[in-house]
Amino acid sequence: MINNETELEKEKNTGKDAETSVLLTLYTGLFLGMVPVIGFPVTNPEMGGKILFIGLTLGIASFTSFFFVGILFGMPKRNNKKENNYSLNNGLSEISDWLTKIIFGLALVNLKEIPGYIISFAEYIRIASKFEGQLLNIYTIGILFYFGFLGLFIGYNYMRLVRVNKYKYTDDNLIRRELEITKEKILEVKAENQQKDKKIIEIQSLVQEKEQLTKALIDRVNEPSLSGAKIQTVIKNLIDSSEAKKGNENVKLHVDKMIDEAKMKLHKGLITHHDDPQKGQWKSSAIKNERELKANVIEEAKGLYKIKLQVVSTNPKDNPLKKGDIILFALHNTFGDPPFKLVKVEKQSAEINFYAYGSFTVGAFVDDGTTELELDLAELSNVSSHFKFH
Repeated sequence: MINNETELEKEKNTGKDAETSVLLTLYTGLFLGMVPVIGFPVTNPEMGGKILFIGLTLGIASFTSFFFVGILFGMPKRNNKKENNYSLNNGLSEISDWLTKIIFGLALVNLKEIPGYIISFAEYIRIASKFEGQLLNIYTIGILFYFGFLGLFIGYNYMRLVRVNKYKYTDDNLIRRELEITKEKILEVKAENQQKDKKIIEIQSLVQEKEQLTKALIDRVNEPSLSGAKIQTVIKNLIDSSEAKKGNENVKLHVDKMIDEAKMKLHKGLITHHDDPQKGQWKSSAIKNERELKANVIEEAKGLYKIKLQVVSTNPKDNPLKKGDIILFALHNTFGDPPFKLVKVEKQSAEINFYAYGSFTVGAFVDDGTTELELDLAELSNVSSHFKFH
C-alpha cells in the first residue's frame, strides 16, 4: 500500500511538472504570436483597429480549432499487450481515432488543393476588409499557420502530458479505493468466518463435554452388579433369599456356570464383533422355550436413553417363570467387567432398568442357563435412528 501511494505521488508530481511546461510553452507562443498580430496594424494607422480585430479573431479561431485537433491526436489508445501502460477505457478514444483518420484522409486527398484554399481564404479577408495590398494576405496566412500549429502543438501536448496523467491519477485513486473496499470486505468476511469457526469449536466442545458427561452419568447409574469382590456377595444375597433356601448349593452352581459361559461368549464376541460383542452369541432369538426377552427404550434427551429389559413367559399359565429363579442379563462390555446383571424372578418376570447412549445386543440366560435369549436393540421398531446408529 505504501509503495502504491509513493507511485501515485510521483505520478502526480510528474503531471504537475508537465502542466507547468505546457503552460510555459503556451504563454511564450502567445507572446511571440501577438507581436506580428499587433505589429502589422500599428504600421497601418488608417485601418489599424479593423485589422487588429481581424487578426485577433483569426488567431483565436485558428488556435482553438487546431487545439482540439491536437487533443484528438493525443487521445490515449488502449494497449492490451502492456498492462502497465495506462489506457483510457471509454468510447471517446475510439471517436478520436475515427476522427483522426478522417482528418488525415481528407488532408491527403486534398493535399494539392490546400494551398489554393488558404490563398482564397486570405484573398476573401482582404476583399472583405477593403484593404488594398497583398500584405493583408500574408498577415492572414501567417496568423493561420502560426496559431494553427501552436494550437495543434499545445493541444497534443496538453492531452499527452497533462490530461492523461490526471485521468490516470484519478483512475488509480478509484481503483485503489475499490481495492481498499474489497480488502475491507475480505477482512470482514474473514473475521465473520473466524467467529463462525470459533462458535463451531465452542459447540463441538460443548457437545463433547455433554457426551462425556452423559457417558459418566450412564456409567455411574449403571454400576456393574458383578464387579470383582462383589460377585460372590451378590450371588450369596440372591441364593440366601427366602425363595431360594432349598437347594442353595445347586443355585450357586447354576449361577457360577451361567457366569462362566457368559464370560466365554463375551470373549468370543469381542473377537468376532468388537463393537457389539453379544451379537450372535445367544442363538440370535428373543423368543425360545416359551421365554421372551423384551425391551422398552425411552429417549430422555438426545444421546441419553432409558432402557428397560424384561424376561417373561409367553405361556404363563402352563409354563410360567419360577419365582426366585435367577436370570443373567449380558450387556455391552462398556457396562462393567464383567458386564452382567443377575436378577431374581418376581411376579412372573425379571427386569432391569439402566441408561445408555446407543443401541447394542443383549443376551440372557433363563431356566438355570438352559434357555438362551438374544435381542438387538437396534432392531426395535419404536426407536429413533439416532439410537439405532449410535
